[in-house]
Amino acid sequence: MTEEIDKFQQRYLEHQKIKKQQLISIYGEKNKNFNKNMQKKYLELLKNRRSQRIFNSEAVTQEELDYILSCLVESPSSCNRQAISIKIIEDRTLKELLGGLLVGGVGWCHRANKIILLFSNIEAYKEKLDYMPYLDSGVLILNTYLACESLGIGCCFINPNIRDENKKIFEEKFSKNIFCGALAIGHYDKKSFYSSKIDKKEILI
Repeated sequence: MTEEIDKFQQRYLEHQKIKKQQLISIYGEKNKNFNKNMQKKYLELLKNRRSQRIFNSEAVTQEELDYILSCLVESPSSCNRQAISIKIIEDRTLKELLGGLLVGGVGWCHRANKIILLFSNIEAYKEKLDYMPYLDSGVLILNTYLACESLGIGCCFINPNIRDENKKIFEEKFSKNIFCGALAIGHYDKKSFYSSKIDKKEILI
């Protein structure tokens, strides 16, 4: 077994122990004031979130980036594997390359200050590789959106669609692990328009 397999497997085993302990453990007291204070703010954060595709030239600072990374570290993952890794692209040439390789980012993503690539370690999941990495990535994607919104930074998800003829160059330049998508982030002057949502009754079946 490789060191990477040991790391992910160890997290899985520790998670299983915690699950068993939850049935017999005494939890800490619920912070009711925290819940009440956060409830309205969280809904406002969700409603203000946008997929921002137009950015200005202002750089995302290291402090802002550290905050975003802290939010991503706190993201839940299946059996606490924490198997999603990110690669932050800032180099202009590499961003322009991604602007041609990522089908959903053609014509705009290279203008973002940073492009965050999400990868899942192939060895982290024993099975279900066709969907589990993408589910775990989806949680990080949402957390990135909300973290950026709380900072006033624009964010937009780019799906992992890459044309077959371009997959080899993408793997050579960035990673051969499972590519789960990208996030373009950057400051902006004008916020994107709001996309109307369905009524909450419509979500029920």
